[in-house]
Amino acid sequence: MLYDVFICHASDDKSSVVRPLAEKLMEHHVEVWFDEFSLSVGDSLRRSIDKGLRQSRFGIVVLSHSFFAKNWPQYELDGLVDREMSGDAKVILPVWHEVNHTEVSRYSPSIAGRVAASTSDGIDALASTLLQVIRPDRSPLLIARDIALEWGLNPPVITDSYWLDVAEASNRIPGTGAVIPEESHWARWSFPLPSRNGSDPDAWGERLAWTALQLQWVNAADSLRVDVTTRPELVHAFILEHPGLLDICEAYPTLAADYAPQLTLRGFGGPLEKLFERQYLASLVVHSDKRSSHSLEGTALTTDKKLPRCDTEWALRDPLLGNYEAVYLASHYFNGDSPFGPTVSLHEDFDHAVWLIATESEWLPPHIRATLISGMRVRRPIWVWGIRDSHAEFDREPWSHYGALQSALYGKTGPTHFRWTKAIAEDVMGRICVSRDRIGLSESAEVLFRKFTNAGFGKRLISRERSKRNSRKK
Repeated sequence: MLYDVFICHASDDKSSVVRPLAEKLMEHHVEVWFDEFSLSVGDSLRRSIDKGLRQSRFGIVVLSHSFFAKNWPQYELDGLVDREMSGDAKVILPVWHEVNHTEVSRYSPSIAGRVAASTSDGIDALASTLLQVIRPDRSPLLIARDIALEWGLNPPVITDSYWLDVAEASNRIPGTGAVIPEESHWARWSFPLPSRNGSDPDAWGERLAWTALQLQWVNAADSLRVDVTTRPELVHAFILEHPGLLDICEAYPTLAADYAPQLTLRGFGGPLEKLFERQYLASLVVHSDKRSSHSLEGTALTTDKKLPRCDTEWALRDPLLGNYEAVYLASHYFNGDSPFGPTVSLHEDFDHAVWLIATESEWLPPHIRATLISGMRVRRPIWVWGIRDSHAEFDREPWSHYGALQSALYGKTGPTHFRWTKAIAEDVMGRICVSRDRIGLSESAEVLFRKFTNAGFGKRLISRERSKRNSRKK
């Protein structure tokens, strides 16, 4: 850990000056190395002090008659002087306590020649004077650190390399667009950052603070694997655990709905329930007005080819599911708002299909689950894998009869004379095992395979391929 200041003092001055000064500085979010706060039982005093001397930006030196009379605080001062002599900029911040210039000069003329703070006006005035040096006004990093601390984050001091990562991340672009280098954009659960507003330090500081907050919850989302398949109560806990995340979800409700569509179900929203209900009701009004103006927007996506009842984000909240086609609802649930929107899921469409038939998705209301299964069943079969692809994309070695399904579908005979052979079944079960391991499903591959075929996924795929081949023949 790094510190803002190390307080070099004589023990006789601890209760009258050093302890109240340290506490006052800490109220202003200054990281203080002070033996009462920084040493634990069993620590080596000399090594701990040496570490504090090395890892502190400044050294406050409380000069007093007691200080001049003791050897140990002078050892600490020597360490600070050595840092300055080695090339560090101003490190030593002298504080005079009940001594005058003549007395300090007698001890050290070089120290006496420096502008010093004094305890004569009280601890509050002393702390204020020191803070002007330790925390210069309008520094974006210090502003950022203060904002982050107010939100409940506990970032290190601004000299820590952590802030280099934050500054670099603040320049990332939103996770949208067709072709974006992976390392240059934000991952799932990211939201727009405040504008820099030119060189304004307050705006810069706020952007950096929100970058620090966002880095924490984005990394946690990946570590905890929070996505569209996560149970709602776990998503609630994730949102509430990370400072600032609930507030940014409330500021960008449609983006929050993309990342956690399960929370848009009525009664599943947790801390966002009331907000999502307001968004849904407002959407009903907007779409009602569009119908009155005979708009055709979205009519290609509905079951009756009429205008949708609401925006897609709130369709699962609607008694009629917004009149959207099941395939469109499934696409939005698992893939977000558009092909160029942010990534919302950790998994692929085949993984989603397997999750929907597994017991782990049974928390979904039955009609919602049935609709999503129906939608996934008719989506284009991008989940067909095989000899044309590299198995490197999967999380395990090629399984028995790898590619048998693809060979049967696209071989000479094709889907016209397709039948479920043992080899094809073992190929599908191998791919099911990948999904089971990725998502953490409890059922065996055999059970999931039976559910998969009973749900009609294989039948629909074969029917689709037969229709496509017959169309090509014609």
